[in-house]
Amino acid sequence: MKSQIDISLRTWACFALVCLISLGILGRIFYIQTFESEKWSAVGESYIQQVRTIEPERGQIYSANGSLLATSVPMYGVYWDSRSEAINADSLEFHFEGLSNHFAENLEGDQDYFSILMKEAIRKGKRYQEITPLVDYLTMKKLKSHPFIKKGPNKSGFIFERKDQRKKPFESLAARTIGRYEPNHVGLEGAYDKELAGIQGKQLQQRLPGNIWRPVSNEYLEEPVQGMDLVSTIDVHLQDVATHSLKEQLEKHGATWGTAILMEVETGYVKAITNLVLDEEDGEYYESHNKAIAESVEPGSTFKLASLICALDDGIIQLTDSIETGDGIYHFHNVPMKDSNYKSDGSGGHGKITIEEVFEQSSNIGTALAIRDAYEMNPQAFLDKLHSMSLGNALNIRIVGENPPFIYREPNTGNWSGLSLTQMSIGYEVQQTPLQTLTFYNAVANNGQMLRPQFVSALKSNGKVIKHNEPIELHHQICSETTISKVRKMLEGVAEKGGTADYVFDDCNYRVAGKTGTAKIAKTNGAGYYSNRYRASFVGYFPAEQPKYSCIVVINDTKTGVYYGSTIAAPVFRKLADKIYATRFDFPTYAKEKKQDSEPKLPPSKDGLYEELAMVYNELGVKHTEVAQADWVQVSTKPDHVGLNEMPLKEGLVPNVKGMGLQDAIYLLENLGLQVEVKGYGTVKEQSIPPGSRLKNQQKISLRLS
Repeated sequence: MKSQIDISLRTWACFALVCLISLGILGRIFYIQTFESEKWSAVGESYIQQVRTIEPERGQIYSANGSLLATSVPMYGVYWDSRSEAINADSLEFHFEGLSNHFAENLEGDQDYFSILMKEAIRKGKRYQEITPLVDYLTMKKLKSHPFIKKGPNKSGFIFERKDQRKKPFESLAARTIGRYEPNHVGLEGAYDKELAGIQGKQLQQRLPGNIWRPVSNEYLEEPVQGMDLVSTIDVHLQDVATHSLKEQLEKHGATWGTAILMEVETGYVKAITNLVLDEEDGEYYESHNKAIAESVEPGSTFKLASLICALDDGIIQLTDSIETGDGIYHFHNVPMKDSNYKSDGSGGHGKITIEEVFEQSSNIGTALAIRDAYEMNPQAFLDKLHSMSLGNALNIRIVGENPPFIYREPNTGNWSGLSLTQMSIGYEVQQTPLQTLTFYNAVANNGQMLRPQFVSALKSNGKVIKHNEPIELHHQICSETTISKVRKMLEGVAEKGGTADYVFDDCNYRVAGKTGTAKIAKTNGAGYYSNRYRASFVGYFPAEQPKYSCIVVINDTKTGVYYGSTIAAPVFRKLADKIYATRFDFPTYAKEKKQDSEPKLPPSKDGLYEELAMVYNELGVKHTEVAQADWVQVSTKPDHVGLNEMPLKEGLVPNVKGMGLQDAIYLLENLGLQVEVKGYGTVKEQSIPPGSRLKNQQKISLRLS
């Protein structure tokens, strides 16, 4: 009986002991979860290692002449693991004040700020305290020069995370075509993302609290392969001229948007492309939409070339055939069509003119009558001919966003009506993007061979060309060589005496072939056209005898009441062509009769240093004003001498550098302590800080050249 009682007592004692142990374990679990969870989570996480993907350095985008258009600039975030296991407490205490002072010297913030920041990190046991979110490479190297940080990430706890940022050194120039890869892939950045991105690498990394990862060592399990570089077809000098010429015209006439594209005839390489859209909030123009590629619109009179090619190539009409255009108004199915010279009193119109003159004068009536008479009984033949020249096909360029063209496949389908044939002939009821229109004109300049527009000429890796993009043929021969010869004659006539754009190119030293275009803007609801809103364009090529470049300029919805293609778009074309002619020596010179000045003019000069200008004028034997004790002078060219006047420079005030060359302007401004930013090429046209303003420390000044 006694033994049974002892057994029972021992059993209960064991049970009580187990209960006490269980309660102790539960209590400890509760304590750890409640009061020590962060501590033990950090310990656990510190031992988690994983093979992580490493993004390679993205390739760069270059212009055709070697300038950087897009590059990845290495930036660095600086963080501190205050609980790194290898930190020596005595060493940290010894260097602590020096560290905070080192940060204050190289970063924004004073010594107290960084001292408090690091003390708080120690007090809270932070393993990922941000010291600064982003610094450039040079600043990163300066920060790493401190003796304590030199010990490395494990012994110092300081982590430098590389965060590449994509930069465009030329800012807005061709920005929409160059594109971006974050957040959305557009432009060349998107089209060639695979090539630019490179091949990912692999590295063993350790996880820190907050799901932050750091390398266990600087070694890679698989080395990341840097992305390939793109050599674009863009010429930055021509791009700059295109952008500023277009912007100047848009601002002058208050247009809603404009685009200009310059293409190399024999290759299809796009040498310049600019897309400027008005921001109605601030009244400025930005590269916000790629209108050249995506804006599918009714081309208007520039489509007359395609219409007349059809009838000429089918042998239905000849350039010498005559058409009676009357007094500038004609009714098709009781709907009036007017020529640009129509007058309500009946005194306008072109009367009876040849097909060649119909094109040169851009007669709507003449073109519509020619196409109606040729294809009224068989409109399908006209549509088939247009499609046989690939006018109904998309270009399928690599940059995404292209809108396909629209041309009826069959008559009596969709919105086809009795007016469709004559409306199509003058560029309505059809749609094309500016780039599609230019591609067709480029084919005419290229003796009938149509090429796909390209924006990249080569791919490089480590400086070596991996792939060169050859011209891509879309259509071997859009029409016969005989027809090409005829229409090139018509195109040349537009820019010469009697053509719609003759006055724009009258004094050129080279010959231009092209076509003006003025199209009414359709209402968004499809209910007809606005009565006073137009889209102006000019498209063509140069030099006419040996075409090297083709170009299109489209300007939409001007507000000044001026809207003809010859007045609005052709001047931008001319400025681009002039720039190329001035820098190339293989262009044929077209001798025209010019008015001779009664007296020879002395050569003009930019403002600059008196000593240098006087030396040049003395060498040339040019009479000039002598200025005593003057360093900088302003130049004014007179009929018989050059006037030199001392440039007023007042201490503490910003000088007037307008009219100076870039080198002289930078020298003068930087010696006054100004930081100079430059846009454009040539002579200083504008300066951001008005002359006479007070100089300030670390002040920046922007110069715009032209």
